[in-house]
Amino acid sequence: MPIGINGSGTVTGVSVGGLPDGIVDTDMLAANAVTAAKTSVPGIVEVDQWILTAAKSSNGDITSDLARNTLSGSAAPFGTGMSESSGIFSFPNTGKWLVFMQGKFGINNSDNVDLVMNVTTNNSSYGGVAFISDGQNGSGAREGGGASFYFLDVTDVSQVKVKFSVSSLGSGSELKGSNTVSTAFTFIRIGDT
Repeated sequence: MPIGINGSGTVTGVSVGGLPDGIVDTDMLAANAVTAAKTSVPGIVEVDQWILTAAKSSNGDITSDLARNTLSGSAAPFGTGMSESSGIFSFPNTGKWLVFMQGKFGINNSDNVDLVMNVTTNNSSYGGVAFISDGQNGSGAREGGGASFYFLDVTDVSQVKVKFSVSSLGSGSELKGSNTVSTAFTFIRIGDT
């Protein structure tokens, strides 16, 4: 029997167990394909983005003025999303995560500004793993910025956490914050641990 599609939308000419020879239920094939894709092809299931809503003009950990991006058309969060408490970000599940940070700086006179990503794997001691720095050697004020990322293995959501800090601020310099994506932190789970 030649392979074809009859008027009711079923494929003919192919034998599948449980159906008469020559008939395939295309709805069943489609449902099985979707199920197989969900279970056998891992994809990105977590994305979240947070923004700094107010400028920071003193050195130290960023513990306030952090908000999930809810700007017009924002897709954050995709999945469960990150949890944040006093500037410490906790992950919703284990896995391999890309953590992006971008910073916008206001630099005054001969100064530089650093934005640092800090990680703990024991829910206690933090170490800097990535940073952004910009500066100038002269007078006057200017804006600068940059971006960096870190590939993090979150093996235990109660132990592995991230926080951000600003350092090397001189008088009149700041880490910019606003209700736009100027200084922001993005978290993307890309696979299993």
